[in-house]
Amino acid sequence: MVKIIVIGAAGRMGRQVIAEATRDKDVRVVGGVDGPGLPDIGVDLGILARVDPLGVAATDDLESIIGEADVLVEFTTPQATVEHAQMASQHEKPIVIGTTGLDSEQLAVVRRVAERIPVLMSPNMSVGINLLLKILPLVARALGGGYDVEIIEAHHRMKKDAPSGTALKLAEVIADALNAELDQVATYGRKGIAPRAEGEIGLHAVRGGGIVGDHSVIFVNESEQIEIAHRAFSRQTLALGAIRAAKFIANQPPGLYTMLDVLSHDIG
Repeated sequence: MVKIIVIGAAGRMGRQVIAEATRDKDVRVVGGVDGPGLPDIGVDLGILARVDPLGVAATDDLESIIGEADVLVEFTTPQATVEHAQMASQHEKPIVIGTTGLDSEQLAVVRRVAERIPVLMSPNMSVGINLLLKILPLVARALGGGYDVEIIEAHHRMKKDAPSGTALKLAEVIADALNAELDQVATYGRKGIAPRAEGEIGLHAVRGGGIVGDHSVIFVNESEQIEIAHRAFSRQTLALGAIRAAKFIANQPPGLYTMLDVLSHDIG
């Protein structure tokens, strides 16, 4: 039994993780954390997740309950994530990070934390997306540099970062496969007179309504187009991935892991 604390418990992903954890016999939610002063503090986590009551209430004080957990599962904001990762390090608790939008300095902090504890960080916990991360480098290398690459992502209107962390990771693995640095070849949207540069990888963000997450990668030349797409119908797939990640990271040595490590471990 892996005991987890969900940080960001009242958020969309937090509630989904709690709900899915109640259906997994190998996982138990022992705590949930949200921001100070929010109306959900003190509410039973099961009620928040719209499942049966769990007898555990949301709190705004992670340090008071962190000792009860085997693993922390984090879906909040970049700054909060850094603070929680540092606290996890102090208490020697593994942490799963699903937060996106961390800048270079914040990522550096997470890497330092991973020298002391196991940290699993992934911009997208979906098994399907992570399979794409394994497949796309093979496609890119097989096609070579003769194909233009465009990535289009769509998310709900409340998503703060753009392009999505998933789109950036998709672009990164393609750039690596083509022996390029993403910072040198990425173009974010287009406006005005903007002819396409050779080797460019285009990234385009759409925001609207309640879109959970759509990602399309297009390889195209003068004679054909290849499109590989992933569409999440609900946050369930992301929550299931996060729980799978928590069960994996609970027994790993210190280090920085991704969902690809989880898949490699499970596949054998």
